[in-house]
Amino acid sequence: MFLAKVVGTVWSTKKTPDLEGMRFLVVHPYDLDKEPTKNIVVVADRLGAGVGEMVLCAYGKAARSAIGDQEMSIEAAVVGIVDRVDVQDTESEELARAARELRPGDNGTIKR
Repeated sequence: MFLAKVVGTVWSTKKTPDLEGMRFLVVHPYDLDKEPTKNIVVVADRLGAGVGEMVLCAYGKAARSAIGDQEMSIEAAVVGIVDRVDVQDTESEELARAARELRPGDNGTIKR
């Protein structure tokens, strides 16, 4: 699994039948030991994550299990929308900032 920030959406009017009705997002993965990666990943999303949110994603069989269909033509999927991340001793200032932004707000609600 990996943490990522949702940076966009993918629209496809023509796709294989097993992907009909599936929503796709563009995510920017985080590497906990380094700066955010320079790569992007397209992930299937049934949870309704939005641009700017941090998500937990899975690859391969775990992704297909989360979506509920082992035969589906996907390689990665959102398996959770992150409410909070606690990170210590990271080199990445962006990840540390993102973790601080995900902490509970003054009124006890979670900031996303």
